[in-house]
Amino acid sequence: MKAILKTLLAAVPFLAAQGAWAGSTYTYSYVGTPSAPVSAKPVSCVDTACTPSVVLMGGGYDVGEAFRWMIARAGISRAAGGRFVILRATGTDAYNGYIYSHLGQVDPTTPKNYETVGGVDLGVTSVETLVIPTRKAAEDPFVLGVIARASAIFIAGGDQADYYNFWQGTALDTALQNAVSAGIPVGGTSAGNAMLGQYAFAALNGSVTSDQALADPFNRYMTIDPLNTSSKKFVQTGSFLAIPSLEKTITDDHFNTRDRLGRLFGFVARIGNGCPGGAEAFDAVVGIGIDEETALLVSGPRGSVKAQLVANPYNADNTTPPYTAQNSAYFTKIVRTPSQCVAGKPLNDNAGIQVYRMSAQLAQPSPYPAAPQYSFKSQATFNLSAWTQQAAQTYADGSSLNGPYVYGTANGAILGNQVR
Repeated sequence: MKAILKTLLAAVPFLAAQGAWAGSTYTYSYVGTPSAPVSAKPVSCVDTACTPSVVLMGGGYDVGEAFRWMIARAGISRAAGGRFVILRATGTDAYNGYIYSHLGQVDPTTPKNYETVGGVDLGVTSVETLVIPTRKAAEDPFVLGVIARASAIFIAGGDQADYYNFWQGTALDTALQNAVSAGIPVGGTSAGNAMLGQYAFAALNGSVTSDQALADPFNRYMTIDPLNTSSKKFVQTGSFLAIPSLEKTITDDHFNTRDRLGRLFGFVARIGNGCPGGAEAFDAVVGIGIDEETALLVSGPRGSVKAQLVANPYNADNTTPPYTAQNSAYFTKIVRTPSQCVAGKPLNDNAGIQVYRMSAQLAQPSPYPAAPQYSFKSQATFNLSAWTQQAAQTYADGSSLNGPYVYGTANGAILGNQVR
């Protein structure tokens, strides 16, 4: 992923001061001026009532427009300033230069000539990265202070088992929840995305494939937080984050590239009470799968939550059969009790699974001559609060909402409508 591989710190001269140091258990680096006065206030707050602004990103090359949306939702401007904080358990501070950049610049670390975010022109006064690789680091006062002062927070990719083991139930976890409650925009990509729903695939025993999830939804790799998992280092007691707009939701990423529809079916089934140990009504759980180079912008008060699609131009490297749509998000719900959901046997659900697919158009012309490949916000939206009121349609910009497609599962295979 770009978040791991790109080397903007070496490739692009910084636009302002930069610094880095290591604490006893963490590392911290920044570009810009963290000490600059900031008056940015989240636009989703009215008086003391705030609603969340959340970015769910599917991994791969980052989607610049999603970061710009976070900056806008944070109330960051050239007059107000703003601190953009990146959190991770491993990796580098490559996001610093990617976000702290000018509009229209090409990111030289990607072969596609994708754009950078342009945060400087939008008013970002600093981008700060914290690498927090232990539970001790997640309790450090300096770390907590950086998070408390953040105008926007983004959790990078990596391994969500690290996030679970190192951050779950710590003071860092509490600080993030406080930020969500205060309307601070939060987002994540890949492993970071996986931790943002009420339920999370924690990957404590490694990843799981669709074939494994369908063949036995109780196999050892199906570690779902907070349904039935516990770490060797501590016992979990609740969700990593409680984001009202993502209640009863589990998210997944790298969706079409790694053929994850089947495993999302397994996740949603396990959380519902149609399977032993399920914690929610089976028809109330929503699974959201997101393609690489694609993101959802989730906002709105409880009861009126909508997700809008943003994406990079279509990259054929991300599409693998049987998926035919590009830059898509998939919304999944089980509407009939599974006929079989027990340990050691396949998940059987005869035509009881509904899927909506929301897709972006292939490309748009760039507004910046120097950056021919730029990300864009599509017109397509999905109402997360009104599942039964969705209507398939194609929007004026070519984006679309399709479905509900009807699926079933039996003997470890997906049955029914195979349009993906």
